[in-house]
Amino acid sequence: MTTSALPETCAVPGVLWVSPATALYLGPSLGLAAHSTSVHCLVVGVDGPLDVQVGSHTVSARSILVPPRAVHRVVAEPGTRILFCYNDATAVRARDLAARMTEPGEFATGHRAEAELLRLCEERDPSGAALVAAAFGAGAPPEPRVRRSVERVRADPAGCSATALAQAEHLSTPYFLRVFGRETGTSFRRYRLWVRMLRAAESIAAGADLTRAAADAGFASPSHFSDAFLAMFGLSATALLGTGSRLVVGAAPGDWS
Repeated sequence: MTTSALPETCAVPGVLWVSPATALYLGPSLGLAAHSTSVHCLVVGVDGPLDVQVGSHTVSARSILVPPRAVHRVVAEPGTRILFCYNDATAVRARDLAARMTEPGEFATGHRAEAELLRLCEERDPSGAALVAAAFGAGAPPEPRVRRSVERVRADPAGCSATALAQAEHLSTPYFLRVFGRETGTSFRRYRLWVRMLRAAESIAAGADLTRAAADAGFASPSHFSDAFLAMFGLSATALLGTGSRLVVGAAPGDWS
């Protein structure tokens, strides 16, 4: 486990937990721009309800499950805290995530463990592992071919290709891509991008600057990394690093401490 204190420029710094497969953020709402994530993300308003704006439509709730690839903007009252839980595609099938919400829809609301998530957020030293467990539980993992493919992506996010992964599983590339999307709820391309982001975070925690981290993760250039980060999270990597958030990296959520 690696813990890195980022520059203290925020009065109430947050915490960013990262593993090779998943990530959580708990802290100030940050005023994010419109963006689209690569994996499912559970968003929780710690201090009160929040809005997710999707085009001209607004979803308002205390907890909202945001699907991959949907452009949206999260809006919370200034100065309030927010929790983002990004799902591990190897742990829970996409369809199981929606079942944890009480109000169905493309942006489902009302997480069944909402009260527990809020309680965990109020602890003096919140546990990232406990938050992940409460958010996503232990649903059925994807089928073995997809699970193995995801593990290969995590081992080599810069070099793996859909064609090579399909061949390793004795599948055609089009069929592999369909199965991958069905099981994970996101596209192979977007999932590989997500894993590259997590790899960059690991490099930063180890002391790399953004240029080195972008190269380690397989991005063509620092500007490519910056553009992809902004599109995925709604703020720049430089802005996030400037919030004073504490970065905690481990091989798995159980290693976050």
